[in-house]
Amino acid sequence: MNRLPGRALLILVITAVAACALALASGSAGMGWVSAEIFWQLRVPRMLAGFGAGAALGLAGALMQLLTRNPLADPYVLGVSGGASVGALTVLALGLSTTEWALAAGAGVGACAATAALFGLAWRWTGAARPLALVQAAPSLVLMGVMIGSAASAVVALLLTLAPDAPLRGMVFWLMGDLNGVSHWAVVWCALLVALALVWPSAHELDWMARGEAWSVTLGVQVARRRRLGLLAASLATAAAVACAGAIGFVGLVVPHALRLMGVRAAPLLLPASALAGGSFLVLADTLARTAWAPLQLPVGIVSAAVGVPSFIALLMHRPSGATA
Repeated sequence: MNRLPGRALLILVITAVAACALALASGSAGMGWVSAEIFWQLRVPRMLAGFGAGAALGLAGALMQLLTRNPLADPYVLGVSGGASVGALTVLALGLSTTEWALAAGAGVGACAATAALFGLAWRWTGAARPLALVQAAPSLVLMGVMIGSAASAVVALLLTLAPDAPLRGMVFWLMGDLNGVSHWAVVWCALLVALALVWPSAHELDWMARGEAWSVTLGVQVARRRRLGLLAASLATAAAVACAGAIGFVGLVVPHALRLMGVRAAPLLLPASALAGGSFLVLADTLARTAWAPLQLPVGIVSAAVGVPSFIALLMHRPSGATA
């Protein structure tokens, strides 16, 4: 059993390298070598942005599932991606997006606001005295997240209605998840590294917390602080992914669950593995979106949803009663 996680990580590394190589060799113009200008200015930035966004969403999904002990948790389902979309579109609507960092800042504010609303409602629902009593509220977190996501969708619809006609098509494609023409991949990679730095050095404490709050406190874990750092890291990663690639759903749901089926369960392995698998998944989905109907390029969010929706339904239908992550 000890060899299984190591083999899974090796498979993930090989898959990531192969996915990136395939993305660099593929495009709407077909397979094979293209001009140096197209390769360095279009394919390389798009591959880096896609891998970074997928890795950030995979990491955020794994964190949320560990913190809530709920395998149905992910940034999209819990409404965090919707909050990030509202923040980013508000920046676009106000004409403040002079740089990609401004767009990322707007998405960050929206993601943090959605996260605060979600777990604030969970705390009020439990009536608990201690902060963020997530385990008790876990059965209702998904429903709360759906409501927050629905509210965010209403605000997004309002922003789209009020937006000028010129940028409207680009805003709609961005909301569906679109990597066409993306160049600001540095934003999501910086956020990914910061998020990993916040949670990975003490990732084993997340496993201790999953066994019970009282038991983890006896081991010296500062539960409230660890949860706040985890939520901050998940919000930061989600915001950067949304700012870079738009609202792409289900990556954070499907990837960590698939890794657990492969035997990768310990948090110190699950977190980097989720980043690797999420990046590979989104790069492959984007490659399919570019080549399946070439020269037409589909938004990558369509492909990710085509995989994520049936996976989510299967997980929801076959999840044992009272199961936790």
